[in-house]
Amino acid sequence: MNVTLSKDGDKILCQDHNAETCHKCGVDWTSHNQLAASLKQVKDIPPPNAANPVRSGQVNRLKEEGNKFFKTGNYTEAIRFYTMAVDLSWSRPLWEPLAFQYVREELSPVLSNRSAAHLALRNFVDALVDAETVTQLKREWSKGWFRKGKALWGMGRAQEAADAFQTGLRFDHESEELKKALAEVQDG
Repeated sequence: MNVTLSKDGDKILCQDHNAETCHKCGVDWTSHNQLAASLKQVKDIPPPNAANPVRSGQVNRLKEEGNKFFKTGNYTEAIRFYTMAVDLSWSRPLWEPLAFQYVREELSPVLSNRSAAHLALRNFVDALVDAETVTQLKREWSKGWFRKGKALWGMGRAQEAADAFQTGLRFDHESEELKKALAEVQDG
């Protein structure tokens, strides 16, 4: 099927018969042309939906509550609050502008903190899952590699732990935390 535009450029037509509705070719461009005409009437294109600042604030408040419990050594309660923050962040509608960027920036520190709480409870597998997610969301952030290395070290996987610490050091050459952890693994 060949198409063309009307002389004024406002309508799609059957090229062979120069018709908007062509029974010979079995095409009808009427609805397309009506939609195009209605869209031409729009003078001001509305802005995209704005990101929901309330959601970001709620995620941050939940993370801060988790941090308070973490600092007092109540790691189970810290994990509960971090998990609520994760769930709220993941529920961000994908049509929000920069939704993935918000989720990435919100989740990285929350998951890193939850990984630390899991490490404190010696839940090494859960700590590794969170740390691995951090390294996927924010590859260049050395804290994710540190948490991953600590989880692997806790699981007795020394070579993989050393690799994680070394990867973190590639992103942050000055990290004393990573250097100390790597030395600990290398010393056995």
